[in-house]
Amino acid sequence: MKKVAIIGAGPGGLAAGLLLKKKGFDVTIYEKEARVGGRSRRITLDDYHFDLGPTFLMYIDILKDVFKRSGFDLEKEVKLTQLDPLYHLVFEDRTLVLTPDKKKNQQAYQEIDPKLGEAYETWYRDQQKKLNLITPILEKPFPSFWHLFRPDVLKAVPVVHPFKSVYSLLKSYRDESHFIHSLSFQSKYLGMASYQAPSIFTILPFLEHHTGLYHVEGGLNQINEAMARCFIQLGGHLKLNQPVKKVVVEKRIVQGVMLEDDQIESCDLLVMNADFAYGMTSLFDDKDLRKYQHKKLKNKKYSVSTWMMYLGINKPLDLPHHEIIFSKNYDGYLRDLMSNKMSNDLSLYVHNPSAIDSTLADKGKSSLYILLPVPNQTSGIDFEQKNEELRQFVFSKIREKHQIDLEPFIEAELIYSPQDWQTKENVYQGAVFNLAHGLDQMLFLRPHNHFEEFDNMFLVGGGTHPGSGLPTIYQSALILDDIIK
Repeated sequence: MKKVAIIGAGPGGLAAGLLLKKKGFDVTIYEKEARVGGRSRRITLDDYHFDLGPTFLMYIDILKDVFKRSGFDLEKEVKLTQLDPLYHLVFEDRTLVLTPDKKKNQQAYQEIDPKLGEAYETWYRDQQKKLNLITPILEKPFPSFWHLFRPDVLKAVPVVHPFKSVYSLLKSYRDESHFIHSLSFQSKYLGMASYQAPSIFTILPFLEHHTGLYHVEGGLNQINEAMARCFIQLGGHLKLNQPVKKVVVEKRIVQGVMLEDDQIESCDLLVMNADFAYGMTSLFDDKDLRKYQHKKLKNKKYSVSTWMMYLGINKPLDLPHHEIIFSKNYDGYLRDLMSNKMSNDLSLYVHNPSAIDSTLADKGKSSLYILLPVPNQTSGIDFEQKNEELRQFVFSKIREKHQIDLEPFIEAELIYSPQDWQTKENVYQGAVFNLAHGLDQMLFLRPHNHFEEFDNMFLVGGGTHPGSGLPTIYQSALILDDIIK
């Protein structure tokens, strides 16, 4: 039985482990933390529980497929709740509440501008057509330039608008700021601004509106826990608190992984789920690399980072499940962010899952998650010195928008800055959304699913095709399942 080593028990590594174990491989997953999930694991502060990373779950058909191929049923392994509304979008002059109901959304836009209802309807119809055409592209690897000329790719070109950005494409439907920003803030899931992100990514808000958003009881981290349970049930080996120190390579063939005690565990195939640039710069000798040598990786483009607050609040909070509070000058904020500058006028995301999930905190209390998109570590900003300033900014914004003073009710608190993402989570430059998703780093220009440097190495996660975000990370594992026979 061939031996497979997987580095990292994040969503991609766990999904890959499940699928390859079902295929009959002898699979071992090595995870440096005491808990599975990587950047999407559960963290606990006293009696409060949080998702460390992602909180948006959409397009669950891909995740269902991972479980189904492995012999399990997602909805029997975790408890899913479809959200309605999807989220509250708080602008300076109004709050826009969007739902999985297209007619309700159309009406909400019409209340802003009578012509926006028609613009939304046209946009929605176009995205449906686009999704149908690009889905086959996202489901297949891109091992070479020539794959750009596959029939499925050529068929999709007219609807992809490759030379437009998300912003410019939305503007062509209706040049109205609420409309554009409400359907483009999702570009930050990719660590980019709407005027930089390729227009293909207008499918992100469409997926939210069309297929819905979901909450998992206990947090999205419970998907990882479920995959780990199923993996072990199939006979997989899960080694927690076991970081990989180095990957041993000879003549373009991975021989095995070296652990912290310098013990080498051999393998026939290696799957890397670690942050891509971190993996290349920390786990491999530069002499073994060609295309992704350390100095070359420095010249790649990376996503923005996030500054996080996890708060245990000893009272119920009348806040939505998902809320975006937009900065006063959102365009200016995006320009600063993409220029690696720290704006004084930030946008923030507030997640209040305790409103519908009693498992995250004791009765009458709330686990609150707050995220600020900020520059990554290449900015040179010392975020540790900015923690209190950003902390007070968050409190003032929530007081301004909701007349709630959080500080007196805090029982537990944790801050994560870009420096923490880099040093604690092994995220290169703290760029939590991985390599940026410009056209120069997508498809065959992104690190390949069957990694081009070594004959028996494969990649899963946000650093390979199709890219960052939970659905595409799960899809990278499905692509792996298709190409490993």
